[in-house]
Amino acid sequence: MKISRNEPLKKHTSFRLGGAAEYFCQPKSVSELKEALEFAKGKKLAVFILGSGTNLLILDCGFKGLVIKIAGGLNKLAVKNNQVKVGAGWPLPKLLQKLATLNLGGVEFLSGIPGSVGGAVVMNAGAWGKEIGDYVEEIVVVNQSGEEKRLSNKRLKFGYRQSWLQGKDLIVTEIVLKLKKKKGSFIKEAMAKYLALRYAGQPLGAPNCGSVFKNPKGEYAGRLIEAAGCKGWRVGDAQVSSKHANFIVNLGEAKASQVIKLIARIQQAVKKRFHIILEPELKIMVKSA
Repeated sequence: MKISRNEPLKKHTSFRLGGAAEYFCQPKSVSELKEALEFAKGKKLAVFILGSGTNLLILDCGFKGLVIKIAGGLNKLAVKNNQVKVGAGWPLPKLLQKLATLNLGGVEFLSGIPGSVGGAVVMNAGAWGKEIGDYVEEIVVVNQSGEEKRLSNKRLKFGYRQSWLQGKDLIVTEIVLKLKKKKGSFIKEAMAKYLALRYAGQPLGAPNCGSVFKNPKGEYAGRLIEAAGCKGWRVGDAQVSSKHANFIVNLGEAKASQVIKLIARIQQAVKKRFHIILEPELKIMVKSA
Protein backbone atom coordinates (compact mmCIF):
# COMPACT_ATOMS: atom_id res chain seq x y z
CA MET A 1 0.00 0.00 0.00
CA LYS A 2 1.29 3.43 -0.95
CA ILE A 3 1.71 5.99 1.83
CA SER A 4 2.36 9.42 0.36
CA ARG A 5 3.83 12.58 1.90
CA ASN A 6 2.40 16.11 1.93
CA GLU A 7 -0.82 15.14 0.15
CA PRO A 8 -3.06 18.19 -0.63
CA LEU A 9 -6.28 17.44 1.24
CA LYS A 10 -8.33 19.91 -0.78
CA LYS A 11 -8.30 17.25 -3.52
CA HIS A 12 -10.19 14.95 -1.16
CA THR A 13 -12.99 17.23 0.11
CA SER A 14 -16.08 18.72 -1.51
CA PHE A 15 -15.11 22.19 -0.19
CA ARG A 16 -11.87 22.12 -2.24
CA LEU A 17 -9.85 23.98 0.36
CA GLY A 18 -7.41 23.36 3.21
CA GLY A 19 -3.80 22.30 3.70
CA ALA A 20 -1.88 19.06 3.24
CA ALA A 21 -1.56 15.81 5.19
CA GLU A 22 1.90 14.95 6.48
CA TYR A 23 1.17 11.31 5.53
CA PHE A 24 -1.76 9.98 3.48
CA CYS A 25 -3.02 6.56 2.36
CA GLN A 26 -6.14 4.94 0.93
CA PRO A 27 -6.40 1.28 2.00
CA LYS A 28 -8.32 -1.08 -0.26
CA SER A 29 -8.97 -3.73 2.40
CA VAL A 30 -9.21 -4.20 6.15
CA SER A 31 -5.76 -5.79 6.15
CA GLU A 32 -4.31 -2.67 4.49
CA LEU A 33 -6.15 -0.53 7.01
CA LYS A 34 -4.49 -2.45 9.83
CA GLU A 35 -1.15 -2.02 8.05
CA ALA A 36 -1.71 1.76 8.00
CA LEU A 37 -2.52 1.79 11.72
CA GLU A 38 0.69 -0.14 12.42
CA PHE A 39 2.64 2.39 10.36
CA ALA A 40 1.15 5.27 12.40
CA LYS A 41 1.84 3.45 15.67
CA GLY A 42 5.46 2.81 14.68
CA LYS A 43 6.04 6.47 13.89
CA LYS A 44 3.88 7.72 16.78
CA LEU A 45 1.64 9.61 14.40
CA ALA A 46 -1.78 11.07 15.05
CA VAL A 47 -4.42 9.42 12.84
CA PHE A 48 -7.41 11.02 11.10
CA ILE A 49 -10.03 8.92 9.32
CA LEU A 50 -11.41 10.56 6.19
CA GLY A 51 -14.50 9.44 4.31
CA SER A 52 -15.38 11.38 1.16
CA GLY A 53 -14.76 14.72 2.87
CA THR A 54 -18.24 16.06 2.14
CA ASN A 55 -19.04 17.63 5.52
CA LEU A 56 -15.50 18.45 6.56
CA LEU A 57 -13.48 21.65 6.84
CA ILE A 58 -9.73 21.12 6.53
CA LEU A 59 -7.68 23.81 8.25
CA ASP A 60 -5.24 25.84 6.16
CA CYS A 61 -2.33 24.32 8.09
CA GLY A 62 -3.41 20.79 7.11
CA PHE A 63 -2.88 17.76 9.35
CA LYS A 64 0.28 16.65 11.12
CA GLY A 65 0.04 12.86 11.16
CA LEU A 66 -1.51 10.16 8.98
CA VAL A 67 -4.78 10.69 7.13
CA ILE A 68 -6.44 7.39 6.18
CA LYS A 69 -9.06 7.78 3.47
CA ILE A 70 -11.70 5.07 3.60
CA ALA A 71 -13.78 6.22 0.63
CA GLY A 72 -12.88 4.45 -2.57
CA GLY A 73 -11.58 1.38 -0.73
CA LEU A 74 -13.39 -1.12 1.50
CA ASN A 75 -15.97 -1.65 -1.24
CA LYS A 76 -17.23 -5.20 -0.81
CA LEU A 77 -20.95 -5.87 -1.24
CA ALA A 78 -23.00 -8.95 -0.29
CA VAL A 79 -26.77 -9.38 -0.51
CA LYS A 80 -28.99 -11.94 1.20
CA ASN A 81 -32.75 -11.47 0.81
CA ASN A 82 -33.36 -7.89 2.00
CA GLN A 83 -30.12 -7.63 3.99
CA VAL A 84 -27.13 -5.86 2.48
CA LYS A 85 -23.56 -5.97 3.80
CA VAL A 86 -21.67 -3.04 2.34
CA GLY A 87 -18.10 -1.83 2.77
CA ALA A 88 -17.74 1.59 4.40
CA GLY A 89 -15.91 3.00 1.38
CA TRP A 90 -18.85 2.74 -1.03
CA PRO A 91 -20.04 6.16 -2.28
CA LEU A 92 -23.67 6.70 -1.30
CA PRO A 93 -24.84 7.62 -4.83
CA LYS A 94 -23.22 4.50 -6.29
CA LEU A 95 -24.78 2.29 -3.60
CA LEU A 96 -28.27 3.69 -4.21
CA GLN A 97 -27.96 2.99 -7.93
CA LYS A 98 -26.83 -0.57 -7.20
CA LEU A 99 -29.69 -1.17 -4.76
CA ALA A 100 -32.20 -0.09 -7.39
CA THR A 101 -30.92 -2.82 -9.73
CA LEU A 102 -31.33 -5.31 -6.86
CA ASN A 103 -34.93 -4.19 -6.19
CA LEU A 104 -34.00 -3.12 -2.66
CA GLY A 105 -35.40 0.17 -1.40
CA GLY A 106 -36.08 2.26 1.68
CA VAL A 107 -33.13 4.64 1.55
CA GLU A 108 -34.05 6.56 -1.61
CA PHE A 109 -34.30 9.72 0.51
CA LEU A 110 -30.48 9.76 0.57
CA SER A 111 -30.41 10.55 -3.16
CA GLY A 112 -28.17 13.49 -3.91
CA ILE A 113 -26.27 13.25 -0.64
CA PRO A 114 -22.59 12.78 -1.45
CA GLY A 115 -20.13 10.96 0.78
CA SER A 116 -19.28 7.40 1.75
CA VAL A 117 -21.61 4.93 3.43
CA GLY A 118 -19.31 4.77 6.48
CA GLY A 119 -19.34 8.55 6.88
CA ALA A 120 -23.11 8.62 6.45
CA VAL A 121 -23.53 6.14 9.32
CA VAL A 122 -21.17 8.01 11.65
CA MET A 123 -23.06 11.27 10.99
CA ASN A 124 -26.46 9.53 10.73
CA ALA A 125 -27.06 11.26 7.41
CA GLY A 126 -30.61 11.98 6.47
CA ALA A 127 -33.09 14.15 4.60
CA TRP A 128 -36.80 14.80 4.38
CA GLY A 129 -37.34 13.62 7.97
CA LYS A 130 -35.62 10.24 7.49
CA GLU A 131 -32.20 8.95 8.59
CA ILE A 132 -29.89 6.13 7.53
CA GLY A 133 -29.65 4.96 11.16
CA ASP A 134 -33.20 3.60 10.91
CA TYR A 135 -31.97 1.04 8.36
CA VAL A 136 -28.71 -0.03 10.03
CA GLU A 137 -28.82 -3.46 11.70
CA GLU A 138 -25.20 -3.56 12.80
CA ILE A 139 -21.72 -2.44 11.81
CA VAL A 140 -18.15 -3.71 12.02
CA VAL A 141 -15.46 -1.40 13.38
CA VAL A 142 -11.70 -1.56 13.85
CA ASN A 143 -10.04 0.14 16.81
CA GLN A 144 -6.64 1.83 16.80
CA SER A 145 -4.99 -1.47 17.79
CA GLY A 146 -6.43 -3.22 14.73
CA GLU A 147 -9.03 -5.23 16.66
CA GLU A 148 -12.41 -5.80 15.00
CA LYS A 149 -15.75 -5.50 16.80
CA ARG A 150 -19.38 -5.89 15.75
CA LEU A 151 -21.82 -3.30 17.12
CA SER A 152 -25.63 -3.46 17.05
CA ASN A 153 -27.95 -0.61 16.08
CA LYS A 154 -28.94 -0.14 19.72
CA ARG A 155 -25.30 0.36 20.72
CA LEU A 156 -24.89 3.12 18.13
CA LYS A 157 -27.48 5.44 19.74
CA PHE A 158 -28.48 7.24 16.57
CA GLY A 159 -29.86 10.76 16.91
CA TYR A 160 -30.30 13.82 14.73
CA ARG A 161 -27.03 14.04 12.73
CA GLN A 162 -25.20 12.11 15.40
CA SER A 163 -24.26 8.66 16.65
CA TRP A 164 -22.32 7.10 19.49
CA LEU A 165 -19.42 6.67 17.06
CA GLN A 166 -18.61 10.37 16.93
CA GLY A 167 -15.55 11.19 18.98
CA LYS A 168 -14.57 7.53 19.31
CA ASP A 169 -11.28 6.08 18.03
CA LEU A 170 -13.15 3.51 15.94
CA ILE A 171 -13.11 3.03 12.19
CA VAL A 172 -16.25 1.75 10.47
CA THR A 173 -15.37 -0.93 7.91
CA GLU A 174 -18.71 -2.63 7.15
CA ILE A 175 -22.38 -1.78 7.50
CA VAL A 176 -25.33 -4.19 7.49
CA LEU A 177 -28.51 -2.57 6.16
CA LYS A 178 -32.00 -4.02 6.36
CA LEU A 179 -33.98 -2.80 3.36
CA LYS A 180 -37.33 -3.45 1.67
CA LYS A 181 -38.17 -5.36 -1.47
CA LYS A 182 -39.44 -2.89 -4.09
CA LYS A 183 -39.64 -2.69 -7.84
CA GLY A 184 -36.53 -1.13 -9.28
CA SER A 185 -38.63 1.25 -11.39
CA PHE A 186 -40.37 2.60 -8.24
CA ILE A 187 -37.02 3.04 -6.51
CA LYS A 188 -35.54 4.95 -9.46
CA GLU A 189 -38.64 7.15 -9.67
CA ALA A 190 -38.36 8.06 -5.97
CA MET A 191 -34.62 8.71 -6.31
CA ALA A 192 -35.24 11.05 -9.25
CA LYS A 193 -37.86 12.96 -7.23
CA TYR A 194 -35.56 13.47 -4.25
CA LEU A 195 -32.66 14.41 -6.50
CA ALA A 196 -34.75 17.02 -8.33
CA LEU A 197 -35.81 18.59 -5.03
CA ARG A 198 -32.19 18.77 -3.92
CA TYR A 199 -30.98 20.34 -7.18
CA ALA A 200 -33.81 22.88 -7.09
CA GLY A 201 -33.01 24.15 -3.61
CA GLN A 202 -29.26 23.73 -3.09
CA PRO A 203 -26.13 25.24 -4.68
CA LEU A 204 -24.74 21.97 -5.98
CA GLY A 205 -22.75 23.65 -8.75
CA ALA A 206 -20.19 25.29 -6.44
CA PRO A 207 -17.75 23.62 -4.00
CA ASN A 208 -19.40 23.40 -0.56
CA CYS A 209 -19.65 21.10 2.47
CA GLY A 210 -23.41 20.62 2.51
CA SER A 211 -25.49 22.03 5.35
CA VAL A 212 -23.29 24.12 7.62
CA PHE A 213 -25.61 24.14 10.65
CA LYS A 214 -28.00 21.66 12.23
CA ASN A 215 -31.65 22.62 12.24
CA PRO A 216 -32.75 23.80 15.71
CA LYS A 217 -35.76 21.93 17.08
CA GLY A 218 -38.88 23.08 15.28
CA GLU A 219 -36.95 25.41 12.98
CA TYR A 220 -34.80 25.51 9.85
CA ALA A 221 -31.30 26.92 10.04
CA GLY A 222 -31.54 28.25 6.48
CA ARG A 223 -34.67 30.27 7.28
CA LEU A 224 -33.09 31.77 10.40
CA ILE A 225 -29.88 32.70 8.57
CA GLU A 226 -31.78 34.32 5.71
CA ALA A 227 -34.11 36.19 8.08
CA ALA A 228 -31.06 37.48 9.98
CA GLY A 229 -29.86 39.08 6.74
CA CYS A 230 -26.84 36.84 6.18
CA LYS A 231 -27.63 35.59 2.67
CA GLY A 232 -24.84 36.63 0.31
CA TRP A 233 -22.42 37.57 3.09
CA ARG A 234 -18.83 37.04 2.04
CA VAL A 235 -15.40 36.76 3.66
CA GLY A 236 -12.77 36.46 0.95
CA ASP A 237 -13.93 33.72 -1.40
CA ALA A 238 -16.20 32.10 1.21
CA GLN A 239 -19.81 33.15 0.70
CA VAL A 240 -23.22 32.38 2.18
CA SER A 241 -25.06 30.91 -0.80
CA SER A 242 -27.68 33.11 -2.44
CA LYS A 243 -29.62 29.92 -3.26
CA HIS A 244 -29.72 28.31 0.21
CA ALA A 245 -28.58 30.26 3.27
CA ASN A 246 -27.44 27.15 5.18
CA PHE A 247 -24.70 26.57 2.60
CA ILE A 248 -21.33 28.28 2.37
CA VAL A 249 -19.75 28.06 -1.08
CA ASN A 250 -16.13 28.34 -2.18
CA LEU A 251 -16.01 30.92 -4.98
CA GLY A 252 -12.55 29.81 -6.00
CA GLU A 253 -9.74 30.42 -3.54
CA ALA A 254 -11.48 30.35 -0.16
CA LYS A 255 -9.45 29.69 2.97
CA ALA A 256 -10.61 27.67 5.97
CA SER A 257 -9.96 30.72 8.14
CA GLN A 258 -12.43 32.70 6.01
CA VAL A 259 -15.09 30.00 6.37
CA ILE A 260 -14.60 29.96 10.16
CA LYS A 261 -14.97 33.77 10.33
CA LEU A 262 -18.13 33.59 8.26
CA ILE A 263 -19.58 30.85 10.47
CA ALA A 264 -18.95 32.99 13.57
CA ARG A 265 -20.60 36.04 11.95
CA ILE A 266 -23.68 33.98 11.03
CA GLN A 267 -23.97 32.58 14.56
CA GLN A 268 -23.72 36.05 16.05
CA ALA A 269 -26.37 37.47 13.70
CA VAL A 270 -28.85 34.65 14.36
CA LYS A 271 -28.28 34.81 18.11
CA LYS A 272 -28.86 38.58 18.12
CA ARG A 273 -32.05 38.30 16.06
CA PHE A 274 -33.61 35.11 17.41
CA HIS A 275 -31.70 34.27 20.64
CA ILE A 276 -30.81 30.90 19.09
CA ILE A 277 -27.27 29.52 18.95
CA LEU A 278 -26.79 27.56 15.74
CA GLU A 279 -24.80 24.35 16.14
CA PRO A 280 -22.47 23.47 13.26
CA GLU A 281 -23.20 20.28 11.34
CA LEU A 282 -19.91 20.34 9.45
CA LYS A 283 -16.84 18.96 11.20
CA ILE A 284 -13.59 20.89 11.50
CA MET A 285 -10.37 18.87 11.31
CA VAL A 286 -7.88 19.78 14.01
CA LYS A 287 -4.26 20.09 12.86
CA SER A 288 -3.25 17.01 14.89
CA ALA A 289 -4.68 14.83 17.64
